[in-house]
Amino acid sequence: MQKLDLNQKVLIVSNHQTTGPLWVFTLQQQKLDVALEAVPANVFQRASEELPDLIVLDINWPENLLVEMVKKLRTETVVPIILLTPMGTEEFQLNAYLAGVDDVITKPTSPSLFNAKIKVWLRRAWTVSPDTLEPLAVGKLQLQPELRSVTLPNGQAVRLTNLEFRLLYFLMSRAGRPVTTDNLIQHVWGYAGEADSTILKNLVYRVRRKIEKDPAKPVYLQTSPGLGYQFSTDSR
Repeated sequence: MQKLDLNQKVLIVSNHQTTGPLWVFTLQQQKLDVALEAVPANVFQRASEELPDLIVLDINWPENLLVEMVKKLRTETVVPIILLTPMGTEEFQLNAYLAGVDDVITKPTSPSLFNAKIKVWLRRAWTVSPDTLEPLAVGKLQLQPELRSVTLPNGQAVRLTNLEFRLLYFLMSRAGRPVTTDNLIQHVWGYAGEADSTILKNLVYRVRRKIEKDPAKPVYLQTSPGLGYQFSTDSR
């Protein structure tokens, strides 16, 4: 059986006083790195800070708000998302899957089944291991895979989300060469979810806001008209 990488991190988002800590304890017994967020509205900030390999949602919210949360998460990350929920309607579960959830676990559920689900999805997690990637430097911009950060010419280190890192690493490793929109979408999102040119454009915009002095006049992450994007080798 394939072993789990003990460096993998699970982010549990739960506003339940009993089950949230229970899931944390259960996974920590498996020697996994676990973070707990008790305020659901903070999930996007915590996901950006923690860079988890898997997200578990165990939230007492209306079904429509949960679906909207998942949709928004899917624009930020490709990691598996597991939703724990009381027995709901088939329509809700379908909407959750369409929004980007990878698995729906109906409560109550046993810690053993919960652990099994986590292990399966961590093995399937489509993540880039920082141990296999070398730092990149193009011009005065430096990308640190292990830290998931980029160092700007002024020395400031800026943290990147999972998707931002994938996009920037892919383009910087091919600096000076245009990369098609389809190629970028396939590499950044892989088979973990669907994306289109609009979602890619929004991701490019977010990266430009982090690395460009003037995002409206990008020096680094440039558009290749009619093709896609490229990272400029002439960046200063």
